[in-house]
Amino acid sequence: MGLYGKLVGNATLTTKTDYIDDYLLDNEDVIMAYQFIRDSIILTNLGIYIIDVQGITGKKVEVKFFPAKTIKTISFETAGNFDLDVDIKIGVDGNTVVNQQGIYHSAPISFKVPRSQAKEAKEIVNLIKKYYLC
Repeated sequence: MGLYGKLVGNATLTTKTDYIDDYLLDNEDVIMAYQFIRDSIILTNLGIYIIDVQGITGKKVEVKFFPAKTIKTISFETAGNFDLDVDIKIGVDGNTVVNQQGIYHSAPISFKVPRSQAKEAKEIVNLIKKYYLC
């Protein structure tokens, strides 16, 4: 991944699941994992893990798990003529954030996939639909 890709947070396929390996259940299998600058999204047959590496040293790590039943929608925005990536948003219950007006709301899981990986973006959308929505 080039410097630009790292700066905008584009995803790459990864097999790194170190942060969740000790927490996977016996019947839980990793479907696919994507690595961003330092963060990751990991799809399992039971739900989605979000790995948020924090701080300068990256020693503090927040792991969020969204069970399959909390995943409600998926949307994607294809790359246009001047857009370099595909935007994917996964609507979930329980990802509560506070906006600038101080109002709490459930935010989607959001990430970008480079245009060159449009095939993988379609695969992510189809996997979300297959394992969590249909």
